[in-house]
Amino acid sequence: MNKDLFIKKYKKVILDWAQDNKLHLIEGRKNYSWNDKEPKACLQERSKISKAIVLSRIQNSGGVDLETLDMIMKWGAFSEFPLRNKDKVLELTRRAFNFVDKGKISEAIELLLAIKGMKIAQASKIIGLFDQERFCIYDSKVGEALNTLQFTEKPVLKCPPGPKKAGDICSDSRWGENYQRLIWTLEIIRDYLHSEGYPFSIADIEMALFMMGKDN
Repeated sequence: MNKDLFIKKYKKVILDWAQDNKLHLIEGRKNYSWNDKEPKACLQERSKISKAIVLSRIQNSGGVDLETLDMIMKWGAFSEFPLRNKDKVLELTRRAFNFVDKGKISEAIELLLAIKGMKIAQASKIIGLFDQERFCIYDSKVGEALNTLQFTEKPVLKCPPGPKKAGDICSDSRWGENYQRLIWTLEIIRDYLHSEGYPFSIADIEMALFMMGKDN
C-alpha cells in the first residue's frame, strides 16, 4: 500500500486516536526515561548515538562501522551486532542507507533483517537514531501503545515481540512494510500535535509511545 492510499484509509482513525491520547502523548514525551535515568540523560544518550551514526556514514562512504553498530546494540540492551565481518558490515549498511536516502524505508529494514539474528527492534534503532526528525524505533513497547489504534477492530500496525511478550510474527518484508506504515502514522500524529502547539519530531512521538507501552 502506498502512502496516499494508507492516508486515505487510516487518517481519520489515526487522528481520532491521537486526539483521545493527546495528554498521554504529551506526558509520555515529558517523562521519557528508562532504567530510572533522568529524562535529560536519556535524550543525551540518544543524541550521542545519532551523531555517531552520522559521523560514521561520513567517514565510511555512507556505511556504518561495526563499532558504531555495537554502540547502538549496547544502548538497546542487545548483544553485539550479529554480523562481525567489518567489510561486509560496511557493504551492507551502505546498501541499507542508500535505500534510506532514496526514501525506500521498507527495503532498508528488510535488508537489515536479512542478517541472521536481527529483529525489527534492532534494525529500526539503526535507522531511527540516524535521523530522529524523520524516523523512529519500532519495538514492543511502541507496538503495545498502538494496539488500541484500530481499523475495523484490528490494529493498524503489528506489534514487535519483546523480552516478555510474544508479539506478532511477520516476514522480513512485512516488518519492513509495517515500519514504513509506522512512520506514516507518526507523521499524521506529529502534524496533529503541531497544530495543537507541540513541535514534536517523529522520535518525540516514539518516545511518548515507549512510555505509554511501559504501562501496558
